[in-house]
Amino acid sequence: MAEKKPEKMNVQIDPGPEVFFSDTVTVSHTQSKFVIDFVQMVPRFDYIAGRQEQTLVVKHNAVIMDPVVAKNFLNVLRENIRKYEKQFGKIEVPKKKPQKTRKERVETKYIG
Repeated sequence: MAEKKPEKMNVQIDPGPEVFFSDTVTVSHTQSKFVIDFVQMVPRFDYIAGRQEQTLVVKHNAVIMDPVVAKNFLNVLRENIRKYEKQFGKIEVPKKKPQKTRKERVETKYIG
């Protein structure tokens, strides 16, 4: 009786996108989905017309989930936070300070 060779299987691994650091997140939902929008804000400094100007670069990376998957994600995240705090100590969330109202100056510039 001949020995049966295992069937070959092609496996392709997709490394996916680069890791995305998020310093802000917003969550919204409809009846059929949850949208979790991870946001990264990074200041950039450019020299324009001999002056240094700051630009805030904002990138978004949204994840859309079925409500059941969102609920499972919440439970997994909750459990991981519990384990983290057991190992490293309580995560302290700073209290929000009231935001001051500020007047913004708008300049129109022509760069050409």
